[in-house]
Amino acid sequence: MKAPHTRVAVVGAGVMGRYHASVYTALPSASLVAMVDPDPDARTYAAAQYGCDVFESVDAMLGAVDVEAASVAAPTSLHHRIATQMLEAGIHILVEKPVATEVGQARELAALSRLRGKVMQVGHITRFYRAVQLLKREVTRPYLIEARRLTPNTRIKDVGVILDLMIHDIDIVLGLVKAPVADVCVAGHALNGSRHEDVAAAQITFTDGCIARFLASRVAPDAERSLVVAEANQTFRLDFAREPHTEIAIYRPQPSAGNGNHVHVDRHVVFEDNPLRKELEHFLARIRNAAPPIGTLEDDLRSLTLATDLLARLAGSRAVVGDGAT
Repeated sequence: MKAPHTRVAVVGAGVMGRYHASVYTALPSASLVAMVDPDPDARTYAAAQYGCDVFESVDAMLGAVDVEAASVAAPTSLHHRIATQMLEAGIHILVEKPVATEVGQARELAALSRLRGKVMQVGHITRFYRAVQLLKREVTRPYLIEARRLTPNTRIKDVGVILDLMIHDIDIVLGLVKAPVADVCVAGHALNGSRHEDVAAAQITFTDGCIARFLASRVAPDAERSLVVAEANQTFRLDFAREPHTEIAIYRPQPSAGNGNHVHVDRHVVFEDNPLRKELEHFLARIRNAAPPIGTLEDDLRSLTLATDLLARLAGSRAVVGDGAT
């Protein structure tokens, strides 16, 4: 049976909003009816590219177009206000990560979505990576995790790398380690007049003994997205920077007839078949009650809580140094 069309809008016609719009126009279960952006050039581009109505504000859109669901791809600092408007108008929303800059705001949105009976999904796209789903199936008790997410891209200005980049890896790690956090330390640098951290390093220790180390930078000379997950009898090394593929190496000790052990390495290349499309298809299926959530709002809140705790510790220490440090 063919899925009915869901009338969708995209708020924010920047890079990420255009990605969402392009996917929606290709989905048979969606009809892109509107985009919102205060920039007239962005609206002109969106109208020409996607053939939908364009609006300067959410208020203008709500007064003119019937919308059932929306992606919120506006700057992070605007997420809470826009998402509140949408939910109060009875619209299902997918909010790009992070859902808000404060945990209290995120809890308000979660409560409002439940009150209104509307889907609120947070855009943690890595949950839809086949390689990440493999980790969740295969990893049971990690003792060490190392995540590196580096880019030369400074496109995002209203938040630092913890909420922009590191939160991806925080969400992955919290999906693998169910034990509570026992200890946290963090340091970072704000560079080139930035108000927010451009580089951050953190170490999280969990009550089961697992140690997770994170490094994020948006001033790196080259892009790197890697993850190492070590267990007693196997270690996974993932390289996400080979889009549209993820390279996976699995190291397992093998007893040998002589002295010591050999290490057997299984190498795999996983084709990541448009995870944004999978995410938006899942969002639309949830609206139709045709799919359970992949990650709950409580999972989203747990990731945001840890990320904002790191930010609070960073702000309360002398760990941020450099031009424009706060």
